[in-house]
Formats: sequence, structure tokens, C-alpha cells
Amino acid sequence: MKNASVRIILDDLKVSFKFALKNVISYILALFGVLIISGILLVFVAILIFVPLFFGVGIEGLIFFFESVVADPSTGFANILVGGLAIALPLAAPFFVAIGALFGMGREIVESEGTSAEGVFTWYKKKFFSLAGGGLVLFLVVLGPLILVILGGVAVFGIDFFNFALISSGTASTMNPIIGAVLMIWFAVSLGLLSMLFPAIIDGYSVFGATKKSIRLSITYFDRVFGVWMAYLLILGALILPFIVTAFTMSSFEPALILLGSMAVPAILFLIFIFMPALTIGLTRVYMILTADDEYEEHPQEDTSGPNFIGGL
Repeated sequence: MKNASVRIILDDLKVSFKFALKNVISYILALFGVLIISGILLVFVAILIFVPLFFGVGIEGLIFFFESVVADPSTGFANILVGGLAIALPLAAPFFVAIGALFGMGREIVESEGTSAEGVFTWYKKKFFSLAGGGLVLFLVVLGPLILVILGGVAVFGIDFFNFALISSGTASTMNPIIGAVLMIWFAVSLGLLSMLFPAIIDGYSVFGATKKSIRLSITYFDRVFGVWMAYLLILGALILPFIVTAFTMSSFEPALILLGSMAVPAILFLIFIFMPALTIGLTRVYMILTADDEYEEHPQEDTSGPNFIGGL
């Protein structure tokens, strides 16, 4: 069944959390492993970036750059933002790959009801550049428009753009909830459109092909893809919203803060070791259901036996 209903969405959630719990040990070991590898790669990439930058620009060049920021905050901020993105994207690549590799584990679980911690390293190595490219697409699509708006606002209004649009405490502060709501809607919609991106890359598509595939599936089967995606967002919101509300409304009430702190660790562990694996399993399972009838020519690298959907259609 490719179309959505309340029962089907609940089944998707039930199956994903069931198998996340069943394979929690594998996920814990895999997450620690990929974090270690990602950290090592992060140090390596940082060396490749900062060592040439240090010797190429030198201390004097860096001092001159920061002096220009102080002299002209608007231009300086734009330079910092652009330069920060140029540095941050390569540094984030190992973590994009780590997240994508978890979708590889999710596929193994959907196909065979089980996985192993070693499996994530296979996907990490096999799909490194494709998953890094997928992470880059996610970053640019989701955050790109926001960055362009910020750069445009700073170019037109100067650094005061932030006081007006984002952090004003005056009359313009009435815009803050509206801006926040627009950003939340954009993040939810853009991430929903690309929610099939990593499963498609694991399926053998190129980054460009996986992007097109994800958008096409999200539009064609809007109810199923966004139904599952929004269900996970609601679970995430239900988990973190009490912390946000308590922090802003009861910040001076010590017992509430103590209770909040005692609940924080279990919540974080649940998010990392249960919710995230369930998300990768659920989205991968939906992807495989929606693409089960695709023509063989679209998957020349795959066999024709078709996937085994654990948990039913």
C-alpha cells in the first residue's frame, strides 16, 4: 500500500521503532564507531584547510581581516559568513556521511530484519563521496535560502538588519514569531522533499539522481512521504518542546529546572539511539515500498529479486 492513512502511518512508526529497539546494540556500536572515524577525518580535513590558510595568509593577513570586520561590520559579517561556510562544509562532510551510512543500516534491517555494527563501515566506505554530496545538497537546499536572505538583508540594511528582523526587542519584535514560524515551515517542507535522498543514494543513485528521485517521490506520494515525515517531527517536537517551554517559563523555579535536568539525559539517549535509528529505518522502508514497482532499467546495479519488506506493506 503506497498511499497513506492513519493506520498505515502508525504501522510505519511501529515497525521502525520496533526494529530500532531490536537492533539498538548494533546502532550504539555503529554510532560510536562512525563518530570516531568522523572525528579522525574531521581533524584530517581541518589540517588540509587551516595549515595552507595559515601559511598562505599568515598571521598578519588574519589580523588585517579581523580589523576590516571591526571597521565595516556589514561587509565583515558577509565575509565571515561566506568564509565560514566555505570552511564548514568540508568539515561537516564526514558527519553527513555518518548519517547517510545509518540509512544503509536501515536498508539492511528492512531487507533482512537485522544488521551489524560492521555494516555501517561498509556503507561509510562504499558511499562516502555520494553521501557527502547528498549532505551538501541538504545543506544548500535547506539553509541556502536563509543564508541568501541574511546576506541580502545585510547588504541592503547593514548590520541593523539583525536588530530589525531577528533579535529586535522593540516594535519589530512582533515579527519574530512570524519569522520563526516561516523558518520552521520551510525546514519541515524542504527536509520532507529530500527525506528520500539518502535512501536513494544507498539504492545506487547518483547525488543528482537521488535528489530528483526524492523530490519526485515526495510530490507523487505526498501523503505517504510527508505523513511519515511529519509524524517523526511530531514525536521529536513532543520530546523537546517540554524542555523549551520549561526553560523559558520556569527558569527561576529551581525544582522545575532540576526535573528538567534529570530528564535531559534519558531524552538525549532516546533521540540518538532510538529515534534517529527509527527515522532511518522508517524513511528507508517507505522508500523501498514506493519504489518496489520501478522498472529494472532504473536500477541496473541491483538484482531483480526485489526487497523483502519486513513488517509488511
